[in-house]
Amino acid sequence: MKETTKTFAAKMKLGPHHAIERFGVITSIITATFVLLLVSTVISAVGNNRARLDETALYTASFTTSRTELSGSVDGVYTNEEGTRALALMRFDDSAAGSFSTDAANYQAFLTGSNEQLDTQALRTTITGSIVLFGSTGYLGVVLESDAPFEQQIISLTLRANSELVYKEDSGRALREDLQDDGSFAEFDQWRLFLNPGASGTEEAASLAGARIDPSAMYYELVVAEQEEELREAMDEQLMEMSAVLNRIDEYDGEMNRVNVDGVFIEPPEVPVQVDGDAVTGEEADADSEPTLALETDWVHPRGYDFDWRSGSVEEGYLDAIMPEDETSYVTFLGEKARAEDEESSRFEANDMEWYLTDGNDLREYRESGQAMDPLREIMNNTTQAYQDYYRLKTDYQIDSLSNLLELEVTLRSVTSAGSVNAEEEALLTY
Repeated sequence: MKETTKTFAAKMKLGPHHAIERFGVITSIITATFVLLLVSTVISAVGNNRARLDETALYTASFTTSRTELSGSVDGVYTNEEGTRALALMRFDDSAAGSFSTDAANYQAFLTGSNEQLDTQALRTTITGSIVLFGSTGYLGVVLESDAPFEQQIISLTLRANSELVYKEDSGRALREDLQDDGSFAEFDQWRLFLNPGASGTEEAASLAGARIDPSAMYYELVVAEQEEELREAMDEQLMEMSAVLNRIDEYDGEMNRVNVDGVFIEPPEVPVQVDGDAVTGEEADADSEPTLALETDWVHPRGYDFDWRSGSVEEGYLDAIMPEDETSYVTFLGEKARAEDEESSRFEANDMEWYLTDGNDLREYRESGQAMDPLREIMNNTTQAYQDYYRLKTDYQIDSLSNLLELEVTLRSVTSAGSVNAEEEALLTY
């Protein structure tokens, strides 16, 4: 065994005479391993950065103009199916209302390439563009177009407002550090954002297809459609709540015919006109079908509406169908509705309902009878509360929810009539 061990050690150069050689081999192995790890790390980092660049469409979530200090947000970057047209959609904050121009001709855009360190680079894609203002909604956008799909590249987009509608003392003097080397931000009211229209993280928008830029179609798809869907979901919730309350009322009506105190029953009170005959028809949504709920009623609040909203849409429009034949202006129609005074029938107070018993006495006068009349009083109180709850839900539905649906249509109409597009050669300049 000893001889075998010595022979093996000699062959592997493990003896004391080969220590320097062994050190060199070990050092080489460690160095090679370190180099491999370093290369792997660099390759992984480059791959991660490339993946992040491929996915990230927007690097700037908000903005503030350099001179007038108006703030806003960037809602997203949208592209057509081919990836040859992109829209950067922005919105001024509500506090900026009336402080910015709503005419696209008063804006310019400047575009150049960039990297993640914000260093200027040459554009890899030949890009032209237009500026879109969506009326007085506060939304504006820059449409970028190319003959070929956008390359993967961060681009720097600067917007300039050539019309300042507010005055700020010392405007433009306190610029952000990253803008201080560009004197145009002090001279003009500008803001900058970074985006990558070639990224996989863009959202596809059908309204960006076709040759013509249609502000109304864009605004409906990218802004109104989501608001409309949220409103329709809320209205479905209201209808389900109304249906549940009507079921409660039916339950309490049954109790009036069943529950008695010493043979005395409640005479069912007259159903308020605001509720009489009401029913919620249709079905709730399930895994296989959309909801079909609808309110059937003969009474509509003077300031409320009653129309089939489910079979139409804001884009198709409701106003033309619900306006009286002799009315030509939807503005006048909506204004008169909003100012309508409550009629006698709309003044509802459940506590004013009359509650008589089959013996001719008024249930509300049994205050000294202790607990004996509690079963009947409980039915009275529950029914009274149910009617009050239903009236509140119904008026919220007719006055608020249906009005909100019409207001979305009015806003969309305003974009159709007042939206503007600046497609002039100077609208977007690249460098």
